[in-house]
Amino acid sequence: MQAKFSTVSTPALLTLAGLCCASGAQAADQQEQAVQLQTVVSVGNRGVERTVAESAVPIDVIGGQDLEKQGASVSLRDALANLLPSFNVAKVTGGAYSNVARAAGLRGLGGGYVLVLVNGKRRHGGSVASENSVLVEGWNPADLELIPVAAVDRVEVLRDGAAAQYGSDAIAGVINIILKKDSSGGSATTLVGRRSGYHGVGSNGETYQQSINKGFELPNGGFFNFTLDAKNQDSTKRSAEATGSFYYPVNGQPDPRETTVERRNYGGGLPEIEQYNLAYNAELPITDDTTLYSFSTLGKQDALVSIGFRRPNSNTIINELYPDGIAPNFTFESLDYQAVFGARGKDVAGWDWDLSTSYGRNRQKQLTDNNLNPSLGTSSPTDFWLQTNTFDQWTTNLDLNRTLDIGLSNPLTFATGLEHRFEHYRTESGDPDSYASGGYRYPAGHPRAGQQAAIGALGNYLLLPEDEVNLRRSNTAAYVDFGLDVTDKWFVGAAGRFEHYTDSSGNTWTGKLSTRYAFTPELAARGALSSGFVAPSMIQQGYAKTGLGRRTIGNETRDIMIKRVQPDSAIGRALGAEDLEPVRSQSLSAGLTWNPLKNLNVSLDAYLIDLQDRIALVSPLQGAAVDGILATYGFSHVQQVQYYANAFDTRTRGVDLVVDYTQHLGEFGRLRYNLGANWNKATITDQKDNPAQLQSLGLSRFERSGLGGITDLTPKTKFLLGVNWQRGDWDVGLRTTRYGEVKRLGDTNGGVDERFGAKWITDIDVGYQITDNVKVSLGADNVFNVYPDKHTVTDVSGASYYSSISPFGSYGAFYYGRLNIDF
Repeated sequence: MQAKFSTVSTPALLTLAGLCCASGAQAADQQEQAVQLQTVVSVGNRGVERTVAESAVPIDVIGGQDLEKQGASVSLRDALANLLPSFNVAKVTGGAYSNVARAAGLRGLGGGYVLVLVNGKRRHGGSVASENSVLVEGWNPADLELIPVAAVDRVEVLRDGAAAQYGSDAIAGVINIILKKDSSGGSATTLVGRRSGYHGVGSNGETYQQSINKGFELPNGGFFNFTLDAKNQDSTKRSAEATGSFYYPVNGQPDPRETTVERRNYGGGLPEIEQYNLAYNAELPITDDTTLYSFSTLGKQDALVSIGFRRPNSNTIINELYPDGIAPNFTFESLDYQAVFGARGKDVAGWDWDLSTSYGRNRQKQLTDNNLNPSLGTSSPTDFWLQTNTFDQWTTNLDLNRTLDIGLSNPLTFATGLEHRFEHYRTESGDPDSYASGGYRYPAGHPRAGQQAAIGALGNYLLLPEDEVNLRRSNTAAYVDFGLDVTDKWFVGAAGRFEHYTDSSGNTWTGKLSTRYAFTPELAARGALSSGFVAPSMIQQGYAKTGLGRRTIGNETRDIMIKRVQPDSAIGRALGAEDLEPVRSQSLSAGLTWNPLKNLNVSLDAYLIDLQDRIALVSPLQGAAVDGILATYGFSHVQQVQYYANAFDTRTRGVDLVVDYTQHLGEFGRLRYNLGANWNKATITDQKDNPAQLQSLGLSRFERSGLGGITDLTPKTKFLLGVNWQRGDWDVGLRTTRYGEVKRLGDTNGGVDERFGAKWITDIDVGYQITDNVKVSLGADNVFNVYPDKHTVTDVSGASYYSSISPFGSYGAFYYGRLNIDF
């Protein structure tokens, strides 16, 4: 017990020691905090820009330089997780695509409840659902990995419900990514790094990233800012040692190769990635009052994951093709782009206006090699195209705002606007050989003689012709947003929005009230009350697939055929599926801001979010009765069925604390301290009644393990404690993060609960300014090489010693060097 305490406490003690040593310094650096508080943000109130200090809702502003200092977090998604206490990213070690597109969320809610904007315009979602949780919710949020960090001027994070202002998805908050506007100069950054060793594994996440940003001047004070980013990441393997036999017995005795076979070969972990991102941001004034603008991003990502080793003694292997078994390779080829064109102007009959149109697409092709379709026997191909998914979103906005004199000391700000959004989602089935049933049976003399081999390419990624969908829907919305400084101390805001969807989402009204009262120039209270909604994703409505999944029962890991069906399919209806309805929310927040010194900022905000009709993928439905229904529809070879359903109501409660303090130490430089804390708890307040069809079959839609995905998978606490020292050409950053306990609940019948304790993760970055234009940095993320607790249940497959639900991953330390050149 003492050893465990020492391991957990060391990083925290180091940081606290640094804080104590600096406590005797005298004056404060007032300018930096003043700039932070007076940063003008565009989220929070439509039509009027307010500073962070004046906002009636909590807003964090993260500068581009802070994002670029995040070491291994070379993606925007991971950098934000390092800097914001209520922002969480799932860092999984299992699954295939779930290792590539890792879900991010705010305030204990997933990415489906967070709206992403770029320069204030809605970002399109992905074409594949994020499925890296015990409970799969089926959302397809925007992939922040595909926006280059080098293109970002700052990120504004609104931690409050804002669906009445921005529409569907904005329940937990809004992330607004502001691109750079520099019209001259530029920078280039090179990062090289790798992870710590692990049981002699040769591949340890070697990472190479190069980015360049350059600004160009356009006429009339305009600009064109361009960014190119390239990244190459090797895979990171963290397999455990598999147990049990790999080969068929020889003359009734274990095969001699059992003593020499490589048992750390399950695969998984971080993927091998080759990625290229481009971005531009441009503005061109054409008159004193009118400006044309455009911005765009383009991302191409190829990711490969080798996972799910199949032993040579399983019914998924043809020994003539793979005498020693295989871990199939899965490749995900993604192309993602967004292009926005617009114009904005001032004072047209008293109105400021902004007219824009945005088109975004995410297209992903899934392939596999080092694979086979066992039912085709020795003639099986070893590589397949599995499926292609495409999501298109075309959004057009007209936004108007003005001030109105209503006879008070301050004018009323009034914003209104219209939005039309068209969405198109389609899937394409893969190679016929990937899902064909060849009828191969093992020949005489084989240990499995007469048995039928498994059907379909290995892995749960088959898409059959009958699974294909081609869905379209439109959304039309109108909003109003009011803001009034009733007095110099009291601000009140109100917003309302109406949306109409052409699918089962139908019509929705949402509203919001917000207020801020300044008791003194240093102390203010703020609060908000809002309703919101999230329309069902088109993936939840339409995505279907068939494939070989893996289930460990006792000491045996089996491959079974699983089918996911649309809620409106015949099989879905026979098993109780219904049309999906929007998820609706009511949110309440209240907080205080306190700035007792020019160099000390404190904010404390509490929140409560109630969700109704939350959507999730039902637990696998199986058994003799399900087999009978499947056989009726021609799927006698399938053992399990799943579909999405409006499942339950939840309540999320939490508190955010953010403290920022700077000390100027004279000739010894400057120290800046950051403290962030989040406490968060989710409960299930109501579970929807089991449909009559399942009651008659003696089945339930959700196992206990799935419900635990809501209540126990996200840490209930997260603490960030950082200090940055700058002196002359040197700067040193030290940050430690404490992730609270997480828990995986066992299934209803015979399951085992697993707890994974809280851990401290410490990062360090040391930089030296060689010249005015050249800076070199060395650093380490997770410098103490901390891993999560090991599984308490033995995994015979060798997947990993560590849980896939760890909030910080199970990859150990990452050491890197970074070179920055300004020009």
